[in-house]
Amino acid sequence: MKRMFLIGLIGMCFTLSAQKNSTLNWFGYIQSAYKYDIVEEGDNSGQFDLLLTCLGLQADINKYSQVFLFIYGDYPAVSGVADSNEFSMREYFGVLDAEVRFKPVKNLQLTFGQFITPFAQEHFKSSSKTEFISRGFVVANSPSYRDLGANISYKNSMATIYGSVTNGSGMNTFDNNKFKNFSAWAEVKPFEGFAVMGGAHLGKDNLANDLAQDVKYYSGGLSYTKGGLALASEASIKDYLDESTTALYAYGLYDIPVETELLKWVTPAVRFDMLDAPGEDNRRDRVTFGVSLGFDKNKWLSMLRVNYELVELQNGSAPDNLVVLFQMRFD
Repeated sequence: MKRMFLIGLIGMCFTLSAQKNSTLNWFGYIQSAYKYDIVEEGDNSGQFDLLLTCLGLQADINKYSQVFLFIYGDYPAVSGVADSNEFSMREYFGVLDAEVRFKPVKNLQLTFGQFITPFAQEHFKSSSKTEFISRGFVVANSPSYRDLGANISYKNSMATIYGSVTNGSGMNTFDNNKFKNFSAWAEVKPFEGFAVMGGAHLGKDNLANDLAQDVKYYSGGLSYTKGGLALASEASIKDYLDESTTALYAYGLYDIPVETELLKWVTPAVRFDMLDAPGEDNRRDRVTFGVSLGFDKNKWLSMLRVNYELVELQNGSAPDNLVVLFQMRFD
């Protein structure tokens, strides 16, 4: 069934590409990585992995109407326990974004379909354009990263504002009940290089009956950029069942241009992030040191990235991680 869906989707894409009344823009990327887990007491381990394989298209129907489609695949891949016989092949193909967009007036856009839930700054960043390989813990302490629903947005040089109503149960998930979730997010730029942002998400958990419980999320952050320097910090709070979970991150990086035929830029970066779940000693801290090497003037097209993650748990231990990623993207 999934193979038939993939074949049909590819066929649809080629059909769209043949249309004379639409302007198509294709993009996509592949992220291949090597992960090495460093254990204080025990055997270290490492593996090659294909983190993401994505393909997207944007079709401009006219100056008011647009279609956006973003898909990903994970096939073939093996999941299981390395020292057992419990291996299985994953045949997985999914839709990330499937949006119809309508722009009735300048700067205003209406979106229907499946899209990124407006909540935190890092929600809006493509995995191919994040500052680190792993996303910050704020994303883990957020509502569903993508969801089905309707969204309205307004953007100008000073501010960006989003508001949405969604199912609340995440992407590619059927959800037919009376409970719907609401999100709002805004970013304001009072002067060049500086931004203040914040968001809220209110709704119910995934129970589709009268036992559904309230769940609330709040986020806020600051960022500053000047030349190659970028500084940012963001925090999120989740209130659920009379308990709160908090998360935050703060990072700094600096893009250094390099004028050689092969290497175009180098970016050293460091980030601290934290996740504190309900209960005693459930806090998780992580410090990430990274360096990225770019092989194209466009920062994100051809890139090698190395991240070293120092992880500390208040209760228990976790391995440190060394991750080497090679990314190729086309626009």
